[in-house]
Amino acid sequence: MKRILNPNCKKVRGSHVLAVSCAHCKTFIAHYQKVGESNFVKMYNERIIDGAVDFSQYHGAIFCPNCNERIATRYMTKMDKKEAYRLVPSAFHKRKVTV
Repeated sequence: MKRILNPNCKKVRGSHVLAVSCAHCKTFIAHYQKVGESNFVKMYNERIIDGAVDFSQYHGAIFCPNCNERIATRYMTKMDKKEAYRLVPSAFHKRKVTV
């Protein structure tokens, strides 16, 4: 599987990297910089390092490249007007990795 770098990615101080994969077929979706220990509910586009999906293009939702299950839906946050993806709770797995 080819990994595509996200051109919008910015380094975030004090973050740890999560590998996000599909819950149905275990296919890699993205590496994400998570800040804090709270629940993993949304992914900001500027914190996605790389992924199996091209995040430089507009996507209404993120689908698994292997089984076509919906992983997340795109929306704009109310407070800071940033582009983010709201994750479907049972559609993904995450694990902490070192990059």
